[in-house]
Amino acid sequence: MATISSITKQRLFALLRLALVDIDYPRTHFDHMSDSKWQDIYNAALEQGVLAFAYDGIRKLDEDHQPNLEIKIQWAYNVSYIEKLSKKQLSTAQKVVDTFTKQGINTLILKGLSLAALYPEPEHRQSGDIDIYLMGDFERGNEIVKSKGINVKYDYFVHSEFVVDGVNIENHHYFVNPDVNSTGRYIECVLEQMVAHSTDHPTVEGALIPSAEFTALFLARHSSWHYAREGIKLRDICDWGVFLNHYRDSLECNIVMEHLENSGLARYASIITTIAEQILGIKLPLEFTDRYIELSERVLKDILSFENSEKHTEMNFLRAFMFKIRNRFARKWCYDKVVPDSYWGNIWYSIKGYITNPRAIKKAKL
Repeated sequence: MATISSITKQRLFALLRLALVDIDYPRTHFDHMSDSKWQDIYNAALEQGVLAFAYDGIRKLDEDHQPNLEIKIQWAYNVSYIEKLSKKQLSTAQKVVDTFTKQGINTLILKGLSLAALYPEPEHRQSGDIDIYLMGDFERGNEIVKSKGINVKYDYFVHSEFVVDGVNIENHHYFVNPDVNSTGRYIECVLEQMVAHSTDHPTVEGALIPSAEFTALFLARHSSWHYAREGIKLRDICDWGVFLNHYRDSLECNIVMEHLENSGLARYASIITTIAEQILGIKLPLEFTDRYIELSERVLKDILSFENSEKHTEMNFLRAFMFKIRNRFARKWCYDKVVPDSYWGNIWYSIKGYITNPRAIKKAKL
């Protein structure tokens, strides 16, 4: 992906602020905008998973600052597709929850569908898989799914996977990977204790949503794991910022900060908090002793420019393996400076995983 220019970045951030926290925009950013400049914003928003949020911002611009009708129609068409997928996810989640509820199993919904409820326009938060936790009934839940004639895959020990109505469901045995290092083990242990404080989900009847403290630690660990290995998007940073802003008055920040420090996640959490504050233009409630300003700029630049080629290319086994090796070398600095994971330990962990499950080398989540 081509590097996003400074002015395109500023314009995209202005639209996100308008949409997500209703902060007014600098008029000069959108004076005399050409179609090609709007296309630059469109491409960046699409790549970063924030297309619908940017469109929400556009609708709040002054009339003379909005793009021409053709661009707005293109944008609106793709936003309507995101809305359609969101509604399908919601209905599928309800179907899955109803199935487990009838069998006396409580369903906790993680990540996407729980975070979406925090946004001004929940259906505009793009989601991929539906992540669930069956409150200790992992295997029983899998057997119930199998009894419906649905194939259950066990490619990754953290969760099983199955498809309902074309939507991929990840049934978590563990919340995060506890097998790779002390950070994962620590966070998994804390989350297992915190899950008892889950409450009713706001949009899926009969489902549960984790506590704010659980979500803060879960997001920090999940995001750090993916960032170093394969990169994250602005959508992930928006999730973090919108979440912290939503719970600013009720989040037990002292508890969250204690666990971030003890797990080694404080530096990464500080960095993504700094980036989220830059994007949204607001102060977020977590207070960090160290704010890594220069490193935060490097991470933001990396987020806006890094493309994980292995996720978008059909390739044979050998090419897929070589792509992964090259990618891991390119991401070494992330392990050295940003996340609490060991670079070589992570390499060894991946090798062991590929030996036991060679199909994982070619597995791609689009």
